[in-house]
Amino acid sequence: MRYVFKLAIRSGTEHEYERRHREVYPKLLQVFRDAGVKTYSIFRDGVTLFGYMERDAPEERRCASSVPQKLMHNGQAYMSNILVAFRSGNTMETLPEVFHFES
Repeated sequence: MRYVFKLAIRSGTEHEYERRHREVYPKLLQVFRDAGVKTYSIFRDGVTLFGYMERDAPEERRCASSVPQKLMHNGQAYMSNILVAFRSGNTMETLPEVFHFES
């Protein structure tokens, strides 16, 4: 399963945001592994962030249906003083997939 989402950070916090990601807790990385996360990347364009995650299908992991929300919630709590809320009030918006190619 693939997930793509976007976030925004406060202007002027770009270096702090990147610093925090260089110091990710090993415990959090183990949570990703336990949740079946195969790959997880975050890309930055100014203050806009785009996240991409691939993980096992929910039926392949116990309690997996709530894992992305739990992972994102924990990360958002750690980044709460940096993240900006969208008009919806959420700090993360999931993006629909409109094209996919796999060779």
